[in-house]
Amino acid sequence: MCEQIEEKKLREKLKFLDLDEGIRIEGASEAKKVFINKNACENYVVQVVDSADTASNSNQNIKYFYSGAEVCKFVKSIFDENFSIWQY
Repeated sequence: MCEQIEEKKLREKLKFLDLDEGIRIEGASEAKKVFINKNACENYVVQVVDSADTASNSNQNIKYFYSGAEVCKFVKSIFDENFSIWQY
């Protein structure tokens, strides 16, 4: 089941994200997506997928963060004002 969440609630959702849950963020064009999960060490695993960038290796687009604040800052650097956030 997917649930759309507001940008201002993203940090709170990240804080309580379980290992078997995830968050998907899509830009307005849906060409660029960000997937966020937590690993067993409670670190955030963030993968950026850009369907417009066919030369990109998806393994190089994986980043690790220690806090929800770092993840939020990174997400804002990827997208402009128009994006949607889904928890699954």
